[in-house]
Amino acid sequence: MTQTQTAYKLKGVFLESCNCDSGCNCNFGGFPDHGSCEALVGIQIDEGNIGDTDLSGMKVVLVTKWPKAIHEGDGAAAVYIDESASEAQVGGIATILTGQAGGMPWELLATTLSSVDGPHMKSIKMDVNGRNSGFSIDGICEVKFTPLLNPVSGDENEVHITFPPGGGLIWDDGDCAKTSVMKVDTGTIKFDHSGQNAIFAPVEWTNQ
Repeated sequence: MTQTQTAYKLKGVFLESCNCDSGCNCNFGGFPDHGSCEALVGIQIDEGNIGDTDLSGMKVVLVTKWPKAIHEGDGAAAVYIDESASEAQVGGIATILTGQAGGMPWELLATTLSSVDGPHMKSIKMDVNGRNSGFSIDGICEVKFTPLLNPVSGDENEVHITFPPGGGLIWDDGDCAKTSVMKVDTGTIKFDHSGQNAIFAPVEWTNQ
């Protein structure tokens, strides 16, 4: 049976943190710097909808880990959605993030996961502020970005990873930072990679 996919369009920000070194080698060579991939991601949707459901203002946190490179699969994920979301919003964003609505990057990323825990409704604190962004869920996870610094002058070091328009899997322009805090403890997933890669990126996703 062919399921008709509901059209969606999202615009927002992607707060990415992982156990790779700054910049994340997955962006260049497709393989993580330290063998496995363990990531904490915050997503704030500034405007968007799936079908008739408005998704504007939603906040989501994804906890993910893969034993090797992402494309080699067998990943595990936990999904948290801010408790202010309505039932229709939760259903809509879950349909997108699990790849069921089609469209990149979620259609592809979903195929790399062996297990997904959630979605869980929690209070998500999210501070969207470029290279100083962060997000947290009490008792579960905390991420704080801090800018890269020039070792000689001590000034902020602004470094972007830029793909051609539409060329990046998740985002096209990533503003690189690092984490001053990056830790999680939920279910079977527990890690602490403070001092590693962080990327602030505007995103636009659609299945059209």
